[in-house]
Amino acid sequence: MKSMTSQKLSCCLLLTMATLLFLTKSSEAHVVGQMSPYCKTCTIPNLCNRVVNGATNWNEAMVKSIDACTQIAYRIHNVTNKILPQINGVEPQTKTSIQNTCKEAMDSAVSDLEEAMKALNKNDPGSMISNLASLHTDCADALEQFGIKFLPLTKVVGRYIKFMSVALSVAQIQH
Repeated sequence: MKSMTSQKLSCCLLLTMATLLFLTKSSEAHVVGQMSPYCKTCTIPNLCNRVVNGATNWNEAMVKSIDACTQIAYRIHNVTNKILPQINGVEPQTKTSIQNTCKEAMDSAVSDLEEAMKALNKNDPGSMISNLASLHTDCADALEQFGIKFLPLTKVVGRYIKFMSVALSVAQIQH
């Protein structure tokens, strides 16, 4: 009797696992089917798909990618200017140093992103990629150097790096 119950249980477990595997593969196929063609080489495909959201051509996908990066760069400005000065437990000169480093890095990032957009509009993908390749990680480096675990800034800087990765991936797609 025990072996019959054991066999039924094993069979039920096997059937459940097969069903789960089938459903997982079906949902993966569904996601891949909806993935933007501009995200096929991106290492962060879900973020890429959200960024290019409905782009019908490579140029439109690039505009959306560059705009998203620019918005994140401005968020870093806001966090460093408004929130960072209010945190406790960090020496004033350290806060000032990080604030200045992040401001300079994001000023340069915005400038490079604007140049990337101009190059895109002039149909100069080489210059566009060159401008996108300047990731401006000085802000992230400063946080790491001083051992700052200031979540609002660390989080937005991490998002910036991910968005830049998306933009570079989209840029690499042949148009």
